[in-house]
Amino acid sequence: MGNENRGDVEQLVQAGSIGQVHFHQRVPVALRAEQLQPGQAGFVDREAERAELDAAVARSGDYPACVLVSGPRGAGKTALVRQWMHESAHGFRHRIYLDLRDRDATKLDVVSHCLHAFELDVPASADAAEGLYRSFTREHDVALVLDNVANPREFLPLLPSSPDGLLVLIGWRQRPELAVEDVVPLGLRRLDADSGVALLRAGAGDRVVAEPEQARRIVELCGGLPVAIRIIAGLLAKRPGRSLARMADDLAADGRLEKFVEDGVPVVLRHYDEVLAALPADERALHGQLGHVPGPTFSAGAVAALADLPEDEAERLLDELHAANLLERTDHDGEYRFHDLVRLHAERLRDADDGALGRLVGWYRVRGAYADRAVLEPQRLRIGQDDALLTAPNPFTDATARDWLDRERVNLVHVLAAAHEHGLDREVISLCDGPLWTLHQQHKHYADVVPALALGVEAAQRCADPVAESRLRTLRTQLLLELRDLDAAEESGRRARELAEQAGHRRALASALEFLGKVRTARGDWAGALDLLARSREINLELGKPRAAALQEYLMGRALVGSGEPVAALDVLDSARQRLRDFPNDRRTPDRIRVVEARAHQALGRHAEALDALGAAEDGIRARGGGHDLAEALELRAESLRQDGNEAAAREALAEAVALLDTAGHPDAPRLRALLG
Repeated sequence: MGNENRGDVEQLVQAGSIGQVHFHQRVPVALRAEQLQPGQAGFVDREAERAELDAAVARSGDYPACVLVSGPRGAGKTALVRQWMHESAHGFRHRIYLDLRDRDATKLDVVSHCLHAFELDVPASADAAEGLYRSFTREHDVALVLDNVANPREFLPLLPSSPDGLLVLIGWRQRPELAVEDVVPLGLRRLDADSGVALLRAGAGDRVVAEPEQARRIVELCGGLPVAIRIIAGLLAKRPGRSLARMADDLAADGRLEKFVEDGVPVVLRHYDEVLAALPADERALHGQLGHVPGPTFSAGAVAALADLPEDEAERLLDELHAANLLERTDHDGEYRFHDLVRLHAERLRDADDGALGRLVGWYRVRGAYADRAVLEPQRLRIGQDDALLTAPNPFTDATARDWLDRERVNLVHVLAAAHEHGLDREVISLCDGPLWTLHQQHKHYADVVPALALGVEAAQRCADPVAESRLRTLRTQLLLELRDLDAAEESGRRARELAEQAGHRRALASALEFLGKVRTARGDWAGALDLLARSREINLELGKPRAAALQEYLMGRALVGSGEPVAALDVLDSARQRLRDFPNDRRTPDRIRVVEARAHQALGRHAEALDALGAAEDGIRARGGGHDLAEALELRAESLRQDGNEAAAREALAEAVALLDTAGHPDAPRLRALLG
């Protein structure tokens, strides 16, 4: 990046603020770029934004261009424009930069300064002054940059009249409504990790090479905000012996916003305070209430519950906070998130919880219960006690519920943890047994679900609810089984069984017996597994639960294949299929049955039949969005394809299975990877 000015400059004005304008007299040769406000040393990144500025000028064609550069203070808006003006191939002969500093400067004030810069006498009347400005800019190439503009619309009439003219407005607030007046919006994003580290290196030097992970951590703690990174880089320059790890630890401690200090002023904190002070009361109030949100993103529906507002009003306020650069939009329509440092500011201002968190948790509980019932069989065993809350028709289809669950997964985990911390135990139980377990059935996010279920068990104990504790320990048994911790799984299943027996809850007992049967199957104790599964099936048939009995028969089929009885396995699997005819909404279990049937066919040497069953199972699983169930089908497909001599197709199936298991962190991934050779 050079600082050479491309093109002649006839006149130049630099103003620190209105009322302090410095005039450069006309000279017979073009001014050099060094005589303009300089670009910033160590300027990094912003290639995309500079390209957008180039494109805005290029596509304006026969008309002058107007760009609004917006973003929080410290995002590098002014530095970007200066750097671009110095590097741009557009040869503006007159370049004027005025810093309005959010003052009540009028259009006439700016016109008067420009006319002085053009060495023209300022007419007495405002209309005449503006007319002279338009006449001059019609005949000359002028780039006018107005910084810290509070009301951009007021200055749009100052767009230079020449087709080669440019007006750049810089402010902290987005103004999307100005697009209808051909104003090109350019919002500054946070610096990415590499660019942030490059900026940090100006002060940290080779420490960023010696401690690369800590350098990235510092950039993350600065929220990618250039001014924050520069301040920390300056501190590191003054303290050459300070390790990046120690600096990162200092930043991570309480009071981070107060640590970005320039000339004795916490500049980031002051900016957010000033922005908030300029907003209406309802927007300020919502900003503080958003400090109660535990997750990284939030929708208008969630915020409406949090703030006890109509959803359309919540959406309006979120849009306004976004326009003020206090919120960012995500890639999902109607979803928002905080910039990291703005979240800290909102948390500083949040009031004592007036029930906001409880309302938000309750919203997730109800939405999660609806999503759970749209994806999994509505009549499955549930202990969340949600039915009385579901008073409206289910808003989800199977597909939209899966999409919502995937999108809200991280939020659900954070909401559950916050609910547990605040003693909302019934909500914790519901979230564990409903949406999080449904998510786990589709995608195995063990890092989320294992600790969540531990919190659920604690919540059930605090509620003195042995049935809920039994059920959640039963679900934990499944997790431990999948993670191949068979001893812990057996212990968890035994405790679940004891609790169900003590409570006299036969359905919970049947569930505990079923999952203990799975553990015995994994241990190769076929007889023990079949005994437990048969007892579970018997209880469910007595209770009039044919779908649950079908699930036990599916598992019995697995145990029978393992014990060397594939023909008996096919018979019991057929019985399970017949029972499921009355449950058309259960689309998962028939596919799982087909996978076990394929195992039985393979045991009988019937690989063509196995591939047929697997093809049908894979089609069904993919139609439901894929997930962990697909990995077993792909592994078995590879086995039958190799028996048929189709090694290339077998490797392709195994590679897909390994990718699925790697994503979930499943312990079977290394075993399948070894099969690839």
